[in-house]
Amino acid sequence: MQVNVSGTREFYHSITESSLCDCGYCRNYRLQVKSAFPDVAMYLDSLGIDIEKPLETSPLEPDENGMLEYCCCQYIALGSCEPEYHHKIADIEFRAATSYPSTGIEQAHFVLEFSPIKLKYLR
Repeated sequence: MQVNVSGTREFYHSITESSLCDCGYCRNYRLQVKSAFPDVAMYLDSLGIDIEKPLETSPLEPDENGMLEYCCCQYIALGSCEPEYHHKIADIEFRAATSYPSTGIEQAHFVLEFSPIKLKYLR
């Protein structure tokens, strides 16, 4: 994986709060993920990625205990990544995404995804 860390960091600084998804599931994710998964946040930060500004999250329905599993969390990184990239922090597995929404970015980039993330659904 070859990440343009400074370019990626600049990209995330340019993302405004108002441009992020405002659905309840995404707000729930942004409110908790950094403190609930500090090691994941630190790893992403080392790549220039802001964990509180995902490209996409894919939540399942809350379970009977009020927990919400995000089965896929995706982030943009400037640079390149080999398709077989794999990294693990505890039970969280990272890989290069193969399916994701259009990024609209013309320069070299890739989408990094990881899962599973489980958070209390705050409603």
